Amino acid sequence: MKLWLIRHAKSSWSQRGVSDFDRPLNARGKRDGPTMVNWLSQQDFPAQWIWTSDACRAQATAEFVRAGFSLTADHVEQAHELYLADPETMLDVIRRTPADISSVAVVAHNPGTTYLLNLLARTPVTDNVPTFGVARLDVPCAWHELTAGSCEVDFFVSPKTVR
Repeated sequence: MKLWLIRHAKSSWSQRGVSDFDRPLNARGKRDGPTMVNWLSQQDFPAQWIWTSDACRAQATAEFVRAGFSLTADHVEQAHELYLADPETMLDVIRRTPADISSVAVVAHNPGTTYLLNLLARTPVTDNVPTFGVARLDVPCAWHELTAGSCEVDFFVSPKTVR
């Protein structure tokens, strides 16, 4: 089983009056999207299901991820609890993944994404998952049994490293 942990693409801080939740992607985030769509489309074990925060920037990133994995919209599930979630909350969402899904992606925020990656990996991976950073983990158990330190990291990339 494979777990794709993905931090949302770069978002805009420049729009006055826009709440954190409603911040859109900025120019770099929109530019990185097609790069990552292309890269994701070339990977084995594509996600069959996507969990995403319902924040604007995460939803926009999830659309790129969906396109990269050639999924239909009915394979994308928004979960409000992923918005600025801690790793335990993120784990709770992942554990709800349908049992027949063998590869799932989670599009969320930092610092939770970085903390979750390091929590699940057998050894720490990074002190920061960059925007549109992607880590794929090998999961040795059913989703509902996922625990700390149980996964091996297949790879960890960002838009800068896949160009």
